[in-house]
Amino acid sequence: MKLSKSAWNNVIIFSVMIIILLINSTNERLFPENNGVNDKLLLPEHSVVLTLALALSNNRHIVFERVGRAWKMTNQGVLLNFTNQQIEQLMFAWQQSSGLVQATDMVVNGQQGIAVVISLAEVVQEQKFTLYPLTDQLLVYNHQKQLWLALPVALSPQLLPLY
Repeated sequence: MKLSKSAWNNVIIFSVMIIILLINSTNERLFPENNGVNDKLLLPEHSVVLTLALALSNNRHIVFERVGRAWKMTNQGVLLNFTNQQIEQLMFAWQQSSGLVQATDMVVNGQQGIAVVISLAEVVQEQKFTLYPLTDQLLVYNHQKQLWLALPVALSPQLLPLY
């Protein structure tokens, strides 16, 4: 059986299309995406942080405020000297961090939490969190969603500038 040049081109085009369809249909089965059923972001995706306030023990607090493209830091009772780049990294950590959803009846025995209030652009209500840095994990309670999240302990210094 002899095929013309245009017929061979059609055979090649259709075979490549069949291979592409085969790869696309089996890709989900071979490499399922973990859409994070138990993994939740701390802040809404693509959110812009305007202010971040940390209330520490003994009436000490730190407030980071966006002023144009730069950041203004106000601290009371805490000695910190952050550059704009370090504050940007702190905000990026808050925007990108996610944790595993925990049981709703979590009890933190005698731990003093760190209150965090975050104002986001285009969101009316402030985001309120309480962070509990433990030895093996960082527990975060989201007050709006009434949700407990467990994050790796390695994120403590990235989310809390004092740890």
